[in-house]
Amino acid sequence: MITQEQPRFGGEWVGEAQVADYIARMDAYEDADRLPIFQLMTRLATQDAQAPLRILDLGSGYGPVAAVCLDAFPNATAIGLDISEAMMAVGRERMARFGPRFTYMVGDFSAGALPALAVEAGPYDLVVSARAIHHLPAEGMAALYADIARNLRPGGAFFNLDTASPETDFLRERFRAARPRRARPANQERTEAQRAHDLLHHHRDATLVRHLEWLKAAGFASVDCYWKHLDRALVGGLKIS
Repeated sequence: MITQEQPRFGGEWVGEAQVADYIARMDAYEDADRLPIFQLMTRLATQDAQAPLRILDLGSGYGPVAAVCLDAFPNATAIGLDISEAMMAVGRERMARFGPRFTYMVGDFSAGALPALAVEAGPYDLVVSARAIHHLPAEGMAALYADIARNLRPGGAFFNLDTASPETDFLRERFRAARPRRARPANQERTEAQRAHDLLHHHRDATLVRHLEWLKAAGFASVDCYWKHLDRALVGGLKIS
């Protein structure tokens, strides 16, 4: 496993019980919904299933995105960038079937740039991320998009499945009302303070329009929103040169 000093974002995922609960919810509630989107990433990346791609998965967690990519491209290798030891412990078990094709790298991108070890391991043919980049402030997301573009090979692609905040309070309330409600254990009910934190945490200015503007400013071509449901979207683009 590759390591880097002074990790920051993602450090909240330290408890085994917390991580196990999160992964169980993802397996039970979201994998069926997310799997087609992850597969869409691979189809958009290239039509050559035998391509020997070099893949970077940002905020890889227990590896669900990287696993779909490696299944789609049997000659590809992937690095999963993360800092949560508890998440990676589960990921090592789940990703063991890929052998040396998958490697974890310990590091973070909270400064709006790829860590030095990730840059040294590149350049990449495909960079993917799911529900990780929204942890950054808006200017950090824009800077990270630009750094990802710098570390892609010509013809490479970047796809990010993440929060795309509503443009207005009206839409925010409509989206909240339209979202399916999932029961939580009594000891996991969210307080008003937690809900207020989430409102800030998911950055009201990280709208779909802003994501696309950041991608264009980073130099990506064929920038688009490839899938969207309420406040979640798959955005990305290609690097031409």
